[in-house]
Amino acid sequence: MSGRLGGKVAIITGAAHGQGRIAAETFAREGARLVLSDMDAAGLEETVDLARALGAEVAVHTGDLTGEEANRELTALAVRQYGKLDVMYNNAGRIRFAPIHEATVEDWEFNLANELTIVFLGCKQALRAMLPAGAGCIINVASRSGLFGVAGHGAHAATKAGVIGLTRQIAVEYGPKGIRCNAIAPSYIDYGEKQPRMRANAVDSYPLGRFAQPQDPVNAALFLASDEARFVTGTELVVDGGMSVRCD
Repeated sequence: MSGRLGGKVAIITGAAHGQGRIAAETFAREGARLVLSDMDAAGLEETVDLARALGAEVAVHTGDLTGEEANRELTALAVRQYGKLDVMYNNAGRIRFAPIHEATVEDWEFNLANELTIVFLGCKQALRAMLPAGAGCIINVASRSGLFGVAGHGAHAATKAGVIGLTRQIAVEYGPKGIRCNAIAPSYIDYGEKQPRMRANAVDSYPLGRFAQPQDPVNAALFLASDEARFVTGTELVVDGGMSVRCD
């Protein structure tokens, strides 16, 4: 199979649903050999079936990636199965939203573990797998909330800002070793379900006149994973339909 990712080995975390599932299908179409991971074994198996139906080779990992051992097992699986790791797509995460004055310490620590520590551990193990080859690409999922204040996002905004800072650090420290690291920073993604926290007129804030669809950040990640982005590192690619540049 040929394509923009032909010959590349890619890990995608959080692959059972949403952006992760769309990424698995998209990367499969573009010729990547995949390692897919999630805590939800049933949902992950559905994604695996979809990717294999598109002709992709797929290895499967089930586990909680907030722990270091699970991340070690995940990257070891990629190297054992395919002999290398080219792309790490750190998509997995869970969120609790609350205004800062209402958030509990438990809420704060939950977001740290499931949005920042999980990315740190994924990057750490990916770097260890990529360093011997002197090449690789890490894509971290941040958020517009990590760049701009968003009411009610509290710890979520702080952790995503941390993801962006970590991304920049890895780019500077490991660029000389042939490894690129970038982040994608999407705005609200519409999965077709009602979201009570979204105002009915919120879509009017977007110059392009709609919310992001799951394919939109995945397309950004596909570009970053491909050789087309071989001179792109240390950046956060904002995917928000122009919302962040409005001044009216």
